[in-house]
Amino acid sequence: MRYNNILESIRKNPSKHNLEALSETELKKEIVEGIPKDYIDFLREVGYGTVNDTYFSFYSGLVEVDEIFDDLYDTEFRPELKEILLFGDNCSGDGVGFLTTANWSIVEIWHDDDLSINPRDEKTFEEFVVNMFEKFT
Repeated sequence: MRYNNILESIRKNPSKHNLEALSETELKKEIVEGIPKDYIDFLREVGYGTVNDTYFSFYSGLVEVDEIFDDLYDTEFRPELKEILLFGDNCSGDGVGFLTTANWSIVEIWHDDDLSINPRDEKTFEEFVVNMFEKFT
């Protein structure tokens, strides 16, 4: 399994992490063309929920930006927001997801900066989650 180290971290700190894996039926609904395999593997092996109490929240599937930021969402001002699918947020209002038109690169959307799109340093979803969980081991 790809995420054994993360699962071990969760087992060591069960009160800090509240994650539940998706069933195969639920997982099939999330598979779209181009979606990174490491993301699907994460949903299958680790799941969705919160990391380190309220450090980060993984959604149970990809969410369009307007579902989270509907009151701030303006496609005239930021048309590229249509190309982002969110997989979670930092529990402070900033979304994190994939920019589907840029090889599914990982970006953050800052809610207090007119929904500016900011690239993450991580090149893959796996790198993103590994870096996150390393903070809590």
